[in-house]
Amino acid sequence: MIDFQKLANDYGTPLYVYDAVEIRERIRRAREVFKGFNAGIVFALKANGNPALLKIMAQEGVGADVVSKGELLAAKMAGMKTIVWNGNGKCSSEREHFTNKGINYVSIDSFEELPLWDGVEIIKLLRVNPDVDARTHPHISTGLKSHKFGVPIEKIDRVADRIDGLHVHIGSQITEVAPFLDAYSKVLDCAKKYGFKYINLGGGWGIDYSGDSLDIEALKSGITALFSDYDGKLISELGRFIVGPAGYLVAGVVSVKHSDKVFVVTDAGMNTLIRPVLYDAHHRIRVLNGTGKTVTADVVGPLCESGDILARDRRLEIPIPGSAIVFENAGAYGFSMASNYNGMPLPAEILVDGKEVKLIRKRQSIEELFVNVKI
Repeated sequence: MIDFQKLANDYGTPLYVYDAVEIRERIRRAREVFKGFNAGIVFALKANGNPALLKIMAQEGVGADVVSKGELLAAKMAGMKTIVWNGNGKCSSEREHFTNKGINYVSIDSFEELPLWDGVEIIKLLRVNPDVDARTHPHISTGLKSHKFGVPIEKIDRVADRIDGLHVHIGSQITEVAPFLDAYSKVLDCAKKYGFKYINLGGGWGIDYSGDSLDIEALKSGITALFSDYDGKLISELGRFIVGPAGYLVAGVVSVKHSDKVFVVTDAGMNTLIRPVLYDAHHRIRVLNGTGKTVTADVVGPLCESGDILARDRRLEIPIPGSAIVFENAGAYGFSMASNYNGMPLPAEILVDGKEVKLIRKRQSIEELFVNVKI
């Protein structure tokens, strides 16, 4: 059991805390889905790129899904072996950098990008758009023809001889099995038609933020039945599923303000956790030290923005100022989307592995905000 209040006292707040045991368990569960197949798992660094966390994944045989030089560096620092380069804005100068670093796969996003890879010795996967509604938040849905990613699956006949396989990713935080199997079925039919031996199934497995999560056993059953006669390589790109439930944001309670409504003011704002503002995301909250009285309150940050709200109209025990509260399921798209807005330093990150506690990123200092500024 993690003692969050002690961590807050020892390391200060706001503070991201990760559970190494949970990360390993999530990887084990993901592997079970593909048991019996020639399959590999890569982690989407956009979810969380701390090399200390990536090293745990590398030790478990997980590779990397990267979209930038910075993410590639983090993956290499962690010792990740299998690298997939994704993204819809690759350029020739980046191509030289990535190929010199020994990446394994490239996901080609458009017909216009194909010439960039002619003559390059690498496994080429074409990202296809199956026009499947992921039934998730519109900002993280990527599988419809109106979205910027991929090419229409019915139009690849003219380039099939220039690629080695297919890539599909229909969105993130998907909690229904049917959209996955719909997309996978279309991609599998296409792969069989052209004899492709590589299929990247993307990711998007939804976790339990507020009661709904993906039925992993049902997904496993569907994949087992669908791909039973496919003898190629399957790749799964998972981010949130692996690290989301393993991460927590610990915020210090600055004050409790009683106005027309109650506001719990914390030292963590949308600069620390932007998901509630960006996606209307819900994170369960633990009050570590409370008054015993329960109210409906908004949990807000210290920024000069009316939108700096981490939770709206939440029933919770009134916390004692000076103590801490914990936002659950904050391991994915928490620190990786944090910013210095309002001149706020980035928080520290802690890794808990059983009884061992390790600082894996020190808190950014005020002076470090301006190290690259010349006046």
